Amino acid sequence: MTTMERITFGYSTKNIPLARKDSYIKTLIEKTETLIKNMRWRAFFYINKNAKPRKKPTFGFKSGKTPPAIEEMRLFENKMTGLIQNIQFLEYTNDFQKELKKDLKASTNNSYIIVKADKTSNFYKLKPEEYSKLLDKNIQKSYKKATEDQVQTINKDALEIAQNLELEDRIETLAKRNSFITLKDHKENFMNNPSCRLINPTKSEIGKISKQILEKIVSNTVKATNVNLWRNTKAVLEWFNSTQSKTKASFISFDIVDFYPSISENLLAKAIEHAEQFQTISDQDKAIIMHAKQTLLFSNDDPWRKKDNNNSLFDVPMGSYDGAETCEIVVCYLLHQIKEEFGNGLSVGLYRDDGLAISHGAPRDIENQKKAICKIFEANNLKITIEANKKITDHLDVTLDLNKQEYRPYMKPGNRPQYVHAKSNHPPNIIKAIPEGINKRLSEISSSEKIFKEAVQPYQTALQESGHRYQLKYEERSSSTETDNNIQRKRKRNITWFNPPFDRQVKTNIGKAFFKIVNDCFPNEHILHKIFNRNTLKISYSCMPNIKDHIDAHNKRQIKKEQTQENKCNCRRKDNCPVDGNCLQASIVYQASVIATNQTTATYIGLSETSFKTRYNNHKQSFNNENLKNVTELSKHIWKLKQDKIEHRIKWTIVGKARAYNNRTKKCNLCNLEKFFIIYHSEMATLNKKSELVSTCRHKRKFLLI
Repeated sequence: MTTMERITFGYSTKNIPLARKDSYIKTLIEKTETLIKNMRWRAFFYINKNAKPRKKPTFGFKSGKTPPAIEEMRLFENKMTGLIQNIQFLEYTNDFQKELKKDLKASTNNSYIIVKADKTSNFYKLKPEEYSKLLDKNIQKSYKKATEDQVQTINKDALEIAQNLELEDRIETLAKRNSFITLKDHKENFMNNPSCRLINPTKSEIGKISKQILEKIVSNTVKATNVNLWRNTKAVLEWFNSTQSKTKASFISFDIVDFYPSISENLLAKAIEHAEQFQTISDQDKAIIMHAKQTLLFSNDDPWRKKDNNNSLFDVPMGSYDGAETCEIVVCYLLHQIKEEFGNGLSVGLYRDDGLAISHGAPRDIENQKKAICKIFEANNLKITIEANKKITDHLDVTLDLNKQEYRPYMKPGNRPQYVHAKSNHPPNIIKAIPEGINKRLSEISSSEKIFKEAVQPYQTALQESGHRYQLKYEERSSSTETDNNIQRKRKRNITWFNPPFDRQVKTNIGKAFFKIVNDCFPNEHILHKIFNRNTLKISYSCMPNIKDHIDAHNKRQIKKEQTQENKCNCRRKDNCPVDGNCLQASIVYQASVIATNQTTATYIGLSETSFKTRYNNHKQSFNNENLKNVTELSKHIWKLKQDKIEHRIKWTIVGKARAYNNRTKKCNLCNLEKFFIIYHSEMATLNKKSELVSTCRHKRKFLLI
C-alpha cells in the first residue's frame, strides 16, 4: 500500500515568495537581453531600408540568429547594463511572506516528491520510489514501449514540413518532457487505492502551426454552420437568455468521456472533410494537422506509445499546442450531425466535452432525443454520460434554472475558492485587479442582485482570508451596444515591451530608470527616435516563480538525482588538478585569475558545457599557439603579458554550476549565469567585454531540426 501524507496550504499556491537577490538579477538580465535583441532587429530593418525582411509567415517562431550590433544603440545598451549593475535592494518582509518562506522550506528541504491533487487544493508527500511505482502503473495501463527510431521518424517528418515552410532553422526537435501524475483524492477509497491522472507534457512544435491553421478553419466553419460552439460561460448565458418559453422547456446535459484521448484519426479526418465544405484546406495544412498528433509519452527519457493504436502514433494529449482547436473542429462536426438530426427542434451547444441542450418537447420525446444523441456519439466511437428532463443543471461555473428563468454562480461541492494574497510578491496592478475581476465575474454570472447577494459570501470570505479589503457588490451589466459606443479608436503603434521581474525587495524604481534612459539615449533629433520613444517602448512587470513553480522544481531535482557518485577528477596527480579535484565537472561557470609579478591581477569569466578539463585544455592550446591568441579575451591578455615579458600564473576556480540550454525548458541557465557574473560582479570579470549581454547561445543549435 502506498503511504502518503497530505499537505494543505492555507492559501493559493499561485502566491509568490520573495526572491533571492541573485535569482532576481539573473531574471532581469534575461529580460533585458530579450528587450535589446528585439530592439536591435527593429533598428536594423529601420536603418537598412534595403534589407528584406522575411516574406513567409513565421507562425510565432523566433529567429535563432543574434541581431547585429547597432552603433546608434550602444549608449542605450551600456546604460541598461549599468542599470542592472546598480540595482539596489532593501530589507522587506511581512507576516505572510514569513509564512510562505517557512512552508516552502518545510516542503522542499526533504527527499519527498510533492504531488498535487487533481481537483482539490491538497498536496501529498510521496517517497520517490512510491511515486515511480504509481507513475509506471499508470503508464503501463494505456501505453507500451516505443523505440528511439519512432522518435527520429517524428523529427524527420517535422523537418520536411519545416523545410517547406522555411522554418527548419527556427523549429526544434521533439522535446522529451517526462510525464507526471496528479492524484484524484476526490475518489472513493483513495488512501487505500490511489487513482491518478497521467499528464503527458511532450508536444511537437509543429502543433503551434497546426493551432493557427485550425483556428481559422474552426472560425470559418462556425460562421458557415451557425452551430453553438461555446468558448466561455458568457456564450452559454447568451444562448440561455435567448431561449424562448423557458418554463415549458427542459435540459438535456451530457459529458463526453475522455474526449481528448478518444478522438481517433478517422474522426478527425471526417471533421476536416466536413470543414472542407466551407473553405479550402490544402494538403500541406492537412499534413501539418495530422503530424502534430504524432505523439509519444516519455518516462525517464524512454519513449512510450498508445497500446490501442496499432502502428499509429496518433494521439491528442491534453495540453498539446493544438489540443483545444482539435477538439473544436470535432465539436463542429458533431454539432452539425445533431443539427441535421433534429433541425430546429433541439437547441444544443458544446464547450469541448461539456454539452447542453434545451428541448420544448414532451418528457417522452425528450427521452427519445436523448437516445438519438447517444447514437450519434456512439457512431463516432465516443462515450457520453447523459441526463434528460432536467429543469435545473450545473454547466461550467453556473447553475441554470428554467423554472425561475435565472442563473447563479456554481461551485463544486467541497471546493473552497483561494485567491492570491494581498501581500504576495506580485506587481501591485495585479493585486489590485484581483478583487475587481472577481466582482465583475460574479456579477456577470448572477442574473440579479438578489442572486448575487445569496452567492457572494464564500467569495467574500476567501478575499478577506487573502488580505484583500474589498467589499464585493453587484454591478449592473451594460448592453453590448453601449459598450461598443464607448470604445475609442486608437492609432495602432508597433510597441516593443520590456518585462522586468517584479520584487518587493527591489528599491530601484526600474520603470522610472528605464524611461529616463530612453529619453536620454533617444532624444528628438536621434535617428532612432521615431521607433524608440515613450510611445513605442512600454514596460510591463513580469512575475518571479510562485509556490507551485518552486514545488515543481523540487520534484524534478528529486527525480533526477544521480544514483551513482560522479567522478570529479581523473588527473594522475590530484595535487596538480587545476581546480582542486573537480576538473571533470560539466555545465559550469569558471573564473581565471591572472596574477602577474608586477602586482596586477586580471580576472576572466568563462563557461563550459562539457567538462572543465576539456575547456582547460583548449585554453592551454590558445596560450601556446600564437595563431589562436585572439580566440578569447583571456588568451589576448596572456599573449600581451608574454610580449611584455611579464611573469604570471593563473588560478582557476569553479564559481557556479547551471544547466545548459535544453528544449524542455527553452532556457540556457548556463549562459545566463555567465552573464550574471560578468555584469553584476564585474570585478570578477575585468577582461570580459560588457557587450556580452547580447550573445548567441552556443548550446541551442543542436536542438534545431536543421
